Amino acid sequence: MIDRPHRHESTEVLKEALARTGADAQRYAQTGPKKYEDALHQIADQFLDELEQRGELSP
Repeated sequence: MIDRPHRHESTEVLKEALARTGADAQRYAQTGPKKYEDALHQIADQFLDELEQRGELSP
């Protein structure tokens, strides 16, 4: 079974969180540390996975 930690969040909340997480990851890509950037990318991937499961992403 696929772990879906964000399955109870609304689609709007997920999209907003993805945007914020992406912006934070870009900031850490410029300023460091790398481990924070990597962690944020992992969280963004979880948001993307959940949106994909819901069919909210354009092909």
